[in-house]
Amino acid sequence: MGYAVLSGAGLVGFAAADVAAAAQSELASPLVASKAKASPADGRPVVDKTSPAIAAGDALFKANCTQCHAVNEQVVGPALAGITKRRSIGWIIPWVKNSAKVVASGDEYAVALYNRFQKQQMPSFRLSDKEIEEIVAYVSSEMGGAVTIDDSSLTAAY
Repeated sequence: MGYAVLSGAGLVGFAAADVAAAAQSELASPLVASKAKASPADGRPVVDKTSPAIAAGDALFKANCTQCHAVNEQVVGPALAGITKRRSIGWIIPWVKNSAKVVASGDEYAVALYNRFQKQQMPSFRLSDKEIEEIVAYVSSEMGGAVTIDDSSLTAAY
């Protein structure tokens, strides 16, 4: 597989097992499951704010993320509203687990984000894929928008 395809997908520097695990977790993601229901008014997915995944994501977000992030405003790090419109869950999971590795891989978005925030490194978190997906589901529910996952970059790598 070419460097350009992997780099464009944000996957350079990750073992094949990491990429495969992220792709598999994306299929079982509470975000993907939430895409099943659509609002009749606008066709966007409906987010059930009472779901166990959202509740778990709320607790995880408060315990791990609020020191540096808010949903709709920049704190130390960027606002997280719309994160699934900017990056796929297959990119977000490795970023949360080890952002330094993603930056070191040369991923353009990661490097730009790192530079934009005065080269302040986001700490690595020992969260499971499911826990990260729950945080993202919570963030999506709080912004009041649709939960969407752009998985085109992930499938382009295969």
